[in-house]
Amino acid sequence: MAVVYPDIIGEYIDRPVRYAVDGIQYVGYFEPDTIAPEQVSHLILFLQNMTNAPGTVHIRLVLPHSGGFFKKGPPLLRVQQRLVQVKLAPAEAGVLTIPVTTTPQVTAGEHPVTVEMKVIRAKGRAERVRPPQAQSQLKSGFLDSLVGLNLVATLGATYTEKSAKKADFPLKIAGDPNPPERAPKMEPNYQTIWKEEDYQSLVKAVREIQEREVKFQEELTLEGLYATLYAESTTRFADAGLPLRIGEAIVMGKILTYCAQYFLSNPQRRRGLLVPIWELALAEEMDTTDVLQVIRTAGYYHLVKLAVALSFGLVAKAIKQQPWSLVERQTLAGYIAECLETGQNLEVDFLYLPLLTAGAFISNKLKLKGETPAHTLALLQKAYEARVDLFADAEMETADRIFRQILNAALKQAGATS
Repeated sequence: MAVVYPDIIGEYIDRPVRYAVDGIQYVGYFEPDTIAPEQVSHLILFLQNMTNAPGTVHIRLVLPHSGGFFKKGPPLLRVQQRLVQVKLAPAEAGVLTIPVTTTPQVTAGEHPVTVEMKVIRAKGRAERVRPPQAQSQLKSGFLDSLVGLNLVATLGATYTEKSAKKADFPLKIAGDPNPPERAPKMEPNYQTIWKEEDYQSLVKAVREIQEREVKFQEELTLEGLYATLYAESTTRFADAGLPLRIGEAIVMGKILTYCAQYFLSNPQRRRGLLVPIWELALAEEMDTTDVLQVIRTAGYYHLVKLAVALSFGLVAKAIKQQPWSLVERQTLAGYIAECLETGQNLEVDFLYLPLLTAGAFISNKLKLKGETPAHTLALLQKAYEARVDLFADAEMETADRIFRQILNAALKQAGATS
């Protein structure tokens, strides 16, 4: 392959095995995966053209029926269109959403929808621009999934293609009939999520980072990162309705700095941190002369998302288990980053879970010039005790217990009393 384009599917969904037909990869699932009779679910199909030639994908849905194989009865599920066509440009990736609901004949249980795929291409040679199998370059004991972290385009995803002209996607039906208040929209919808022209923005970002490597090393020091991220965090959290107390601000600056250094310390992870930031900065025509200024403006959202994901991994290492599901962690990473980017109110629980909890864990590992970690941790403990509404919900009892456990261990290690 003369040019290898980035994988896009892996940013949205983790599927080690991907179906493929005539140079088109596809994976899918139902969202939600369980509905009551008369409700609507959506079949989500990700499509990715692995070649440099356009193609039209013909998608035919085969719905489950009542009765046996030899005595087929009425269908159990209903769609507006059983045949959908999607035109894919060279290297294009997109997502097709197909609403699916039940018929009066539906029964409780798991019902597969079969997707049959056929690709029509114009005459001519189609050459690959993405490999049939790949291995992610990211090696990290703290991150168990790259989905949603804007890392896959630079670091890749791990997958293998499986040739399949059709595949089954199960939908579970359970509960009593629950008709929607309004007639649902049943039209299929296709949305492009990556096109060939987008590759140039990635190339441009990579080129600028490579050309300014020395300047990056000079400016992205521990002290420079901490001062920048401390100042930006105090502003962002205040805008989100959570003014930080001094101990919280120090530890927040430390955990974000720790995350930045974790990614900067490895050539592959370094690209994962910096390339998406510079892509955004260049797309918005920002002045990128001041590296730290770019990090605090164009890069804060990306860094916070990475820090939340990394923090959950650090907490799991500290207590030797992962109490939260991957979906919970991914949802929270997006939610916290979005609140801090847009100024939406952020609940105080998610100041501590997971960022300040992980910050307490690494506080003794990342020592600032002139800092006494024991004093920093004591200030964090004081701030925690002053947050009377923190972890008030019974569902947050586990988070409260884990924070106190990690903080007390850190205080003990620092030579302070809890």
